[in-house]
Amino acid sequence: MGGAATILSAFLTWVTVTGLTVTLDLDLISADAGAGNRTVAGTDTALWPAIVAVGMLSAVLALLGAARIVLIGLGLLTTIAGGLLLAYMANVLELETRDGAELERAAARSLLDSSVGPGTPVLLAGGVLILLGGLAQRRAR
Repeated sequence: MGGAATILSAFLTWVTVTGLTVTLDLDLISADAGAGNRTVAGTDTALWPAIVAVGMLSAVLALLGAARIVLIGLGLLTTIAGGLLLAYMANVLELETRDGAELERAAARSLLDSSVGPGTPVLLAGGVLILLGGLAQRRAR
């Protein structure tokens, strides 16, 4: 289940930015949000191939019941990355305008709005499920 959730998260919306026609460069995930109402999905970023690869690898390892330590590591990595990504998406406007002048930050706060899409919480949940799956596997003797 964790691998499937991780793969699914790459195809869901991560963040929606609404407001005036402003381009917001989301450096952390290598994507741009702009031109009015704009949604950024996992596939709009440079991260989606890695996310899908982690999901596929964890699904195969879980089905085979192999590499328990690798599965636990992938679960930890995905959980941490999902949590950090969720925090970034929840605060994307503040984080991406923090280096601008005070007037730019005030304009961004008043003219733009953002909301977290379902993709980032699903990624976090996928990581937790991968981790739990790895912990539930019996140790090889």
